[in-house]
Amino acid sequence: MTRINPKIAKIISSAVIAVILIVSGWISIINIGNLPTADHQNNELDDELPFQESSYVSQPEVTPTDTTASEYVSPTELPTDSSAPEEEPTVPAEEKVKVKLVVIKTVTNLRVGESTTSEKIAVLTKGTELEYLSESATRYQVKYAGKKKGWVPKTCCDLVEKEIIIKHIGKYISGAPLDLKGTKEGDDIAQFLKNYVTMGASVAIIQNGQVAYHFEYGYANKENNVKVAENTKFRIASVTKVFTSMLAMSEVDDGKLDLDKSLTDIMGFKFYNPSYSKTPVTTRMLLTHSAGIKDGDGMFDRKIQNVTNNKDFYCSAPGAGFLYTNLGMGLAGAVVEKSSDKTISQYAKEKFFDPMEIDASYDAKYLSDTKLVADCYSGKEIDCSNKYLCRSQEKGKPGQTFHLGQGGLLISAEDLASVFTILVNNGQYNGRQYLSESSVNEMLKVQPVNTKKNFDQCIGLRKSKEVLKDREMYFHNGTAYGIFSLMAIDPSDKSGIVVITSGATTPRLKNTVFGVCDDVLNYAYENIIK
Repeated sequence: MTRINPKIAKIISSAVIAVILIVSGWISIINIGNLPTADHQNNELDDELPFQESSYVSQPEVTPTDTTASEYVSPTELPTDSSAPEEEPTVPAEEKVKVKLVVIKTVTNLRVGESTTSEKIAVLTKGTELEYLSESATRYQVKYAGKKKGWVPKTCCDLVEKEIIIKHIGKYISGAPLDLKGTKEGDDIAQFLKNYVTMGASVAIIQNGQVAYHFEYGYANKENNVKVAENTKFRIASVTKVFTSMLAMSEVDDGKLDLDKSLTDIMGFKFYNPSYSKTPVTTRMLLTHSAGIKDGDGMFDRKIQNVTNNKDFYCSAPGAGFLYTNLGMGLAGAVVEKSSDKTISQYAKEKFFDPMEIDASYDAKYLSDTKLVADCYSGKEIDCSNKYLCRSQEKGKPGQTFHLGQGGLLISAEDLASVFTILVNNGQYNGRQYLSESSVNEMLKVQPVNTKKNFDQCIGLRKSKEVLKDREMYFHNGTAYGIFSLMAIDPSDKSGIVVITSGATTPRLKNTVFGVCDDVLNYAYENIIK
């Protein structure tokens, strides 16, 4: 066998090694184009990474040996996950800023336009501070109620520059509601309340189906220097009607009440408009103010069986149209009593308040501490005292009490907001079903009642696009003994607000909401709920 020259063998060996190295290099380059993309890796890791983590998974840095290789993709050109949440701009918890303020020296009107005849927005009291925006020869333009603008005369104001420290609220996630006291948002709300000479107030804000924020202001009892606290209870006036309607729907859920059944059959005595004796009056009519019942002096001082006479009804037939009535909603409370065989206070306590761990009642004797009930003020004087509000009010057997369902509920703003979260959470609160989803839908459904006003009538609620810009809100307001109250909810994003005062001076606006409540509502949605 012929032996290969050692020199030739060495050359062949070197050539083989070179070929192997070249082939390996080309295989590596080809494989670079087949690396899994970042999106593909993300799909494999979705179950492992928290939602808040970045969707980008880093790749080993690769430097191509052939800059013309079409398979190479720069890391900066890799596709990104478009579903990844955008980071919200962070708001500092505290910041120091210089601001120009217009300080009111004497009581004056805030107007929409520069003209002295333009529409009045509010009455501003001495000491009110508003953000300066611009000025004309005779007037300052200022920011009011979040994003609203208005004009005030220079003769009533001072223009000052201040360096102030602003504390912002934290973002609510879960747990106990956050207190707005000491924050810019709380200070702004306090200023609105001051503008209306509010004696005391409590605000609760619903966000994402939970009571997220609360704020208290002023006095529950000025004479004894008792300030409004988180657990201060108010007589909430006509906002009570919403909860009374919820009690009625609870009875519907239990199969004990038919909204369209004649009240004569439910109550056990003849209940009809004497002028339309063959037209039945129903619970649905009571809950939608379409029964034709009217209010009158001494209407709650009689026995319930004596309510149905010609003086208690309008000339229109039952169901013919919208006629707001306190007596009618009070009678709805009596229907709940008759249906459940419990007083309205007992039924509310058993069905809602005790399971929700809420201290509230139509009758103060069921409260843990009656001292927590605020007095009602007209100006600086008590119009309705704690003692009067806390008197025993249950009268007779179940089915006899018809003077509480229309306005007598005693409850704190925060607890009332908790109750109304039921309406934005399909009937649930803390995982428990208090109303069926169908009953909530029935309450939120517009009823065939022509109100001839700027709202539609639902069961116990009003629905309107004019209460808040760009939103369709369900709401109800109330006033009695000098106090003003408001509840408003938007089930589409599970938001809402409750505002209750112990007394204020305020006009009713075109949207039927009272000025002080309207300002707080607008501010809360523009600056907190958003």
